[in-house]
Amino acid sequence: MNIRQVLKNIRLKFNMVGSGRRKNKLNSIDFSIISNNCFAGIVYQHFNLQYNTPTVGLYFYPDEYIKYINHSIVGKKVLHIIPTYNYSGAENVAITIIDSLKKKYNFDYCSFNGNTKDILNEHKINFICINKFNPRSIKKIIREGKYDIIHAHDYKASCMCALVKGKTKLIMHLHNNSPWLKKVCFNSFAILFAAFRAEKILTVSESIEDEYIFSRFIDKKIVCIDNPISRGKILPMVSKNDYQKKYDICCVARLTEQKNPMKFLDVLYSIKKSKSDVKAVWVGEGSLEVEVKKRIYELGLADNVEMVGFQKNPYKYMACSKIFMLTSDWEGYGLVAFEALTLGLPCIVSNVGGLPKIVDDSCGMLCNKAGDFVHEAIELLNDSNKYVSKSKNAVKKSKKIEKVLAVKNDL
Repeated sequence: MNIRQVLKNIRLKFNMVGSGRRKNKLNSIDFSIISNNCFAGIVYQHFNLQYNTPTVGLYFYPDEYIKYINHSIVGKKVLHIIPTYNYSGAENVAITIIDSLKKKYNFDYCSFNGNTKDILNEHKINFICINKFNPRSIKKIIREGKYDIIHAHDYKASCMCALVKGKTKLIMHLHNNSPWLKKVCFNSFAILFAAFRAEKILTVSESIEDEYIFSRFIDKKIVCIDNPISRGKILPMVSKNDYQKKYDICCVARLTEQKNPMKFLDVLYSIKKSKSDVKAVWVGEGSLEVEVKKRIYELGLADNVEMVGFQKNPYKYMACSKIFMLTSDWEGYGLVAFEALTLGLPCIVSNVGGLPKIVDDSCGMLCNKAGDFVHEAIELLNDSNKYVSKSKNAVKKSKKIEKVLAVKNDL
């Protein structure tokens, strides 16, 4: 069979499927095809698209083609930048992304010198420490690293990188529904400026786009990508002995304004009035640590709550708890709630951000006020039948979420 016959067969195969239907299924018409022969030209011609390939009209011998691919595609440098000290949900997402794409790209991870550094070392990810997060420092790192792509996590990093990125491509990754998203203010305008400078804006839930006051101006750039989740990553980190219930209530979160640990303590104080021996554990650290410890003693909760700080394996604390509680004022996705469901914990969480997609009445409760947290926790701790039912449903819900997202990601 000669080359003309081969090309004819290719055209026939495409035509049998139907070009119109296939073109409608294309997520984008702005793409490049790299081939070692004229196949790219055939595809562009078939779909009546602009020729957008550096290899049009060229033929490569196999060895030369491999060299070209390695030089042009594999090995592009990507800088993940997230100006935080402590490991939490966003840091977990960034590391998961890097781990899954290591074979295609060269990654660096830039942040402050906190506990995330140790986890990066375990994953063999190159760490760049930044002492001062300002335009001058960021510009120097980008210039010296000669990066092809900057992947900036959350608002501060996105705005700062937009200022100094030069010709480097910028991806914004927004993990939270900050309250000012709904307002006309400096911060919301700053994000709009950054968005105009970015190639893509990734959000962890549709609620971020829904709440952002200026989203209509940048909606074509916004792509909602659910946080990477895996029951298989969580379960092996817990042994059978870890499931012996030591705590009534568990929270895994940073001690920050967003997570509202003061509200958690107020709820615990109210629960104590009905159940004097209630026992809770908070896994995480943050800027409010001093204030939180002071509040614990003011409320007389020293014997009722343990503050264990940052833990590389928080799942052991989840497993030995009966209930998971999250009193956040705002959330992007709420990955930690999925992790708790996986371990069979009914979840009592704030009705914010992406949490309504994770938790429902079958496996916990979405709460709008402090009294909701108190009422549901007391009922679960006193009614064993209700607790067992919601615990079983928690596991079922985590499996369902994982399955739905797996199908969604395959589409």
